[in-house]
Amino acid sequence: MPFVYVIQGFDQGVREDIEGSVFRIGRDSSNQLQLRDSEVSRHHAEIRLVDGDATVHDLGSSNGTFVNGVECKKKALSTGDRIQFGSTHVIFSTRAEVRTNSEISSDVSFQGSDEQVSQIIKSVTPDLSVDISGQNVVTNQRSDDVKKHLQVMYRTTMAVSQTLDIDELLERLMDLIFEWVAADRGCFILLDEKTNSMLPMASRYREGINEQDGIIISQRIVDYVMERCEGVLTTDARDDTRWEAAGSIVGNNIKEAICVPLGGRYGVVGVIYIDTSRTDEAEIIKQDLTRFNDEHLKMMVAIGHQAALAIEDTRFYSSMVQAERLAAMGQTITAISHHIKNIIQGVNGGSYLVDEGQKSRDWKTLEKGWQIVQRNQQRISDLVLDMLTFSKNRRPEVSSSNLNNITEDVVDILRRRADSEGSQLYYEGLAGIHQYMFDPDGIHRVLLNIASNALDAVKELKNGKVTVLVDHDMNERMLQVSISDNGQGILPELQEKVFHAFVSGKGATGTGLGLAVSQKIIREHNGTIEIESDGKKGTCFLIRWPSVSPTERMERLRDSSIVEQNKIQ
Repeated sequence: MPFVYVIQGFDQGVREDIEGSVFRIGRDSSNQLQLRDSEVSRHHAEIRLVDGDATVHDLGSSNGTFVNGVECKKKALSTGDRIQFGSTHVIFSTRAEVRTNSEISSDVSFQGSDEQVSQIIKSVTPDLSVDISGQNVVTNQRSDDVKKHLQVMYRTTMAVSQTLDIDELLERLMDLIFEWVAADRGCFILLDEKTNSMLPMASRYREGINEQDGIIISQRIVDYVMERCEGVLTTDARDDTRWEAAGSIVGNNIKEAICVPLGGRYGVVGVIYIDTSRTDEAEIIKQDLTRFNDEHLKMMVAIGHQAALAIEDTRFYSSMVQAERLAAMGQTITAISHHIKNIIQGVNGGSYLVDEGQKSRDWKTLEKGWQIVQRNQQRISDLVLDMLTFSKNRRPEVSSSNLNNITEDVVDILRRRADSEGSQLYYEGLAGIHQYMFDPDGIHRVLLNIASNALDAVKELKNGKVTVLVDHDMNERMLQVSISDNGQGILPELQEKVFHAFVSGKGATGTGLGLAVSQKIIREHNGTIEIESDGKKGTCFLIRWPSVSPTERMERLRDSSIVEQNKIQ
């Protein structure tokens, strides 16, 4: 089944199978692959499957779609192609359904002893250098072999460089091996670092071979290859002294086998095993049906080395992704625990005043304590709401709204607080502003977060002042709200960091999520939040997003196509 794997961007590590004939990519939650990337359009592109062939189609996105670094409107895809949407990079891949390890393990078994003895007729160490000294004459056959081997190695290199999925990598290499070598059965066996046991990971049978018999592999051969890091070519002859009588290769039907190490930078990570069968007729007439030779063994050793490097890289990458996730989780838990601890302390302090007020029947003390409890209840509610908003992908629930009304409501909510702190709160709406399509609850939350921060910045000042202005840039067709204060300002080098999660300048009173949530909401509206401050005195937050009238939106939806919807809120 085809799939895409995100290798770079905010959604790094995400993998989605491509099911059905159309697979859509974009920021909108209706897409099969939703990307949390502000440079990606709501409906950015789609991958279409027709008769097994895949093509990517750009849907009129703002920043374009690139395949292997080249911008394109439509492009046929091949396994391993790298597609870029905004700043997000994904790998497209397609492969047959891979069986689970338990299913493969049931086909592959290890045998410690048998009546039949195997001998090594050739062994090779993973030395990939080529000695051409003394070869003054190169026959046509030798030249053809070299070309064929170079082609196989090139295809092996391409196979291991185009995927970060071990299962897919092994399946690709099995395809290549069976195309090049006349093997009847084959499998990859990897060393489990945790249990130090050998686990079959991918198996293959040539068409016409009975899969019910499974693959029986000599444990002695596997141990020999793993310990000595040598690839071996074996037959069922009985005159090799390196094998004891108990060291059979496989069942009674085996003629030849190749087993090579997966030797990487840091050791052997497993083996590749392939074998052939001897037919009864061949046994009777004593025909030489040799399928494997020295060149096959050398090439299998080289493939094993390349595969081992890719397996090590993939495991390292997976470990890095896991480490990043655990680090992010640890940072989140630490930050949340800190804020919850502060809130609990506030609740405990307020509860103590309530208890003391009840005991002494001091209603002022009781009322003061209850107000503290209520404030901390609101803080925990805000923390939970911010976490949900920040962590969830959401689609703005747009409706016809008046920006003056939304902004005025925010100012009314904060008016009492400003008066109690001795700060001045000014508001100026835009006369005659029309109805526009946006998410009123989302914009309300953004303005409330930023205006509250502005009041925090001036509450220690004697003449603290916060000004909220509504405007409409008719030339660029952008709604905008500016919220400015005369506080101490924000240093230029810190202005980008204030939008990071759990970064707060309020000490114990802030969650560090308010501005991160606000930026996320505005980006969902295809807008921006800009900061103007020299870091000495005063800060202005400018919130801007596209203005779309109800009539304009209806006209666009009337001719609705995915391309047009990219530009519709």
